[in-house]
Amino acid sequence: MEHELTIMGLDIGGANTDCCICQINGNNMKLLTSKKQYLPMWQKKDNLADCLSNFKEDYHIDVVVATTTAELSDGYESKKEGVLDITRKVIDVFGDSIVKFVTFNGLKDYEYVINNPMEMAAANWIATSHLISKIKDNCIFIDMGTTTTDIIPIKNKTESATGHSDLERLCSGELVYTGMLRTNVAAITHEIPVNDKVATVSSELFATTADVHMILGNITRDEYTCSTSDNNDKSLTSCKRRLARVVCADLDMLDDDEIMDIARYVEDRQISHVEDGLKKVCQANELNDIVITNYANADICRKAASNLKLKITSLNDYLKEDSLNVSPTLGCVQMYVDEHLGDITLLRLQNK
Repeated sequence: MEHELTIMGLDIGGANTDCCICQINGNNMKLLTSKKQYLPMWQKKDNLADCLSNFKEDYHIDVVVATTTAELSDGYESKKEGVLDITRKVIDVFGDSIVKFVTFNGLKDYEYVINNPMEMAAANWIATSHLISKIKDNCIFIDMGTTTTDIIPIKNKTESATGHSDLERLCSGELVYTGMLRTNVAAITHEIPVNDKVATVSSELFATTADVHMILGNITRDEYTCSTSDNNDKSLTSCKRRLARVVCADLDMLDDDEIMDIARYVEDRQISHVEDGLKKVCQANELNDIVITNYANADICRKAASNLKLKITSLNDYLKEDSLNVSPTLGCVQMYVDEHLGDITLLRLQNK
């Protein structure tokens, strides 16, 4: 049977909303486009419908598969309220398309989500793990995004997480609340070596990991997609100024080498946090094959896995660079294809 469909995958996060659009022709699937839009839902949740409409552009979308983590943002009083609001907006925008939502019980329609909203809350990693199972039958997938890091055990091609809610996953090590852009430096370390002494850090939101990784050259200015902590620009000098404030200093007090040393120390501590979660999940599941993805040019996940001497496979070998940072959206599409269309994959499986 020949299939001709255009499918959109959506990942609606608290800070970023991502999409991919794929075209199915017969037994072939092609990625047409992928997009990432910074949309802080705690401030601009009412702009979500416009964002989704812009994603459509001139494409005729036959099927939409959506997942969300934005229900946790403090624009909502509860996760239930968030899920119901977000899914309603998706339905309003894509009313002429088939719409499915990723839940802990697979793909479901809007009526199911209305009656079981918590089955959809923070389930985007279900979509991602489905995609990764095409690469390895048994592995741990580790994915650092802008805000958090998922560490997902997969056994016999099925996710085998200890818990499903964010709270359960924080306890199991399967969710590490540290990311490439939005993490407060003060949440990563309580002290920083400066000039042969150790300074305790200010608990203010003076700098984020985006500043750290800009200074280290791990991200470009275009990849610094979130807002800055001081609402100033994203130049290298401004990043250094923000990081200096973490130890209550400024650029008159610290030179470039000293700022660089601080950035390297914060990066090392972030790697250590990810390593701690990864070690916990590896020991609980007796797995040592790791599939990683890295945000931009950073190697946080690879370094954490290397420190534990684990066997590493990179998702970069299977996906184009412009789609690596929207892998949950690709997982959404893959879930629908597997359920309705059969053995078609977005991944290049030459290394399996």
